[in-house]
Amino acid sequence: MPSPLPPNKHQEKSLRTRALLLDAAIDSLAEVGYGSASIADITARAGVTRGAQLHHFHTRAELFAHTIGHLTQRQREAMLRRARALGETATAGSVLVELVTATFAGKLGRAAVELYVGIAYERDLRREMLRVQHDLTVELLDICAARLEPALPRERLESAFWITINVVRGATLDDMVGRDRARRKQVLADWTALTEHALRGGENG
Repeated sequence: MPSPLPPNKHQEKSLRTRALLLDAAIDSLAEVGYGSASIADITARAGVTRGAQLHHFHTRAELFAHTIGHLTQRQREAMLRRARALGETATAGSVLVELVTATFAGKLGRAAVELYVGIAYERDLRREMLRVQHDLTVELLDICAARLEPALPRERLESAFWITINVVRGATLDDMVGRDRARRKQVLADWTALTEHALRGGENG
């Protein structure tokens, strides 16, 4: 029986289904956590059949192995969108905090934390997660440097950058344990002001 769709259309549909499943895996990680992110939950979120899921990923482990790269790419896209949206008059502190937050906070940040914890004892997956996340972080630092240098010394920028990543990840954990959202927002606002001061080298004004 001839195929109802030409090969390129089949390929587009297959890629779309694959992306739906991987995006659903990210949503499931962020909303119910690694332990409860079942194949049934992910398939339902993606709105695809069990057969379609099996065509792309035979096991839960295989699905999450591919989620590592997909999640990192979604973080990269969020980072680049925020970089494009930031106005030229944005302060150094807000540029740094907003770009780090876009990359490592919110749904994507929660999914990353869950994935890190879930694969912590699976050496190959953990190594791959560390590798792609390291590459993403270096790319983010380069974007910050391109935006803020040569006005700022590189060492001062890097110091503020790495502390900001830890602050934002701490805020993400705070979010995951259900702490007050308004308080968390205020912490990041306060950190933005402190970062601005640090990036200026403690200058007044």
